[in-house]
Amino acid sequence: MKILLTNDDSHDSPLFHYAIERFQEMGDLKVVVPKEEQSWKGKSMTRFEPMDLETRTICGVTAHILDGTPADCANFGIYHLFEDKPDLVISGVNMGSNVGIGFAFSSGTIGACLEGNIAGVPGIAISQLLDRSLFRQWYVDRSFPEDVLARLHAQSDRLLDRVFEDLYHQDGFWKTPVTWNVNLPYEAVPDCDLVWAFLGQTFYGSCFKKEDGKVVHDLDTVKMDEREQADGVVVRGGHVSLTRLDMRSFGQV
Repeated sequence: MKILLTNDDSHDSPLFHYAIERFQEMGDLKVVVPKEEQSWKGKSMTRFEPMDLETRTICGVTAHILDGTPADCANFGIYHLFEDKPDLVISGVNMGSNVGIGFAFSSGTIGACLEGNIAGVPGIAISQLLDRSLFRQWYVDRSFPEDVLARLHAQSDRLLDRVFEDLYHQDGFWKTPVTWNVNLPYEAVPDCDLVWAFLGQTFYGSCFKKEDGKVVHDLDTVKMDEREQADGVVVRGGHVSLTRLDMRSFGQV
């Protein structure tokens, strides 16, 4: 199996390092990842700025570091790193969940998989719900507590085994160019289920504020979809949410 792996958190994310270690065991793994964090970039692509490309070894694998967006990385990887197209695009593991319509359309993690779908390749976007304190620690000093990382890695091993087994049994999985949006809970409950959830009608308000004469990102209110089968409710309840995203459905009459 030929796999293209990318993310939107850049190459230094410890959750991305976990993904490299895990998915290189599944087949021929090629890695293309943004040079800088590209959260909230959706499926945007670079048009006018030339992008730098470098390589480095991460977790024993040659990683291509592209100064662009996740969708840039997916497109470049699909058409320039494989003799034929890959069988699968995996994006993640993202720091933080990607649930609800507002955040799904904004997510660079999902955007990379959607770019793969345009090329006719199925994608799996994997996101990890995190505690707010971990976000703060990461953005302040780019580190995670080792005990938390060890727990998340062990939990992800258990849950992703189940996720991939379930997805592989979906009718037409390898031939249908859709994105499977997977969100992992921060702490799985003892009876953790894989729940086929819908993309919740979760929306946000202002994303910006004025600060010292500049306009900076500052997410304000978020209106959550609290229905039982909404993806956000599922993952916050300690279960795994799986949601099928099919961009080709927009073109149906």
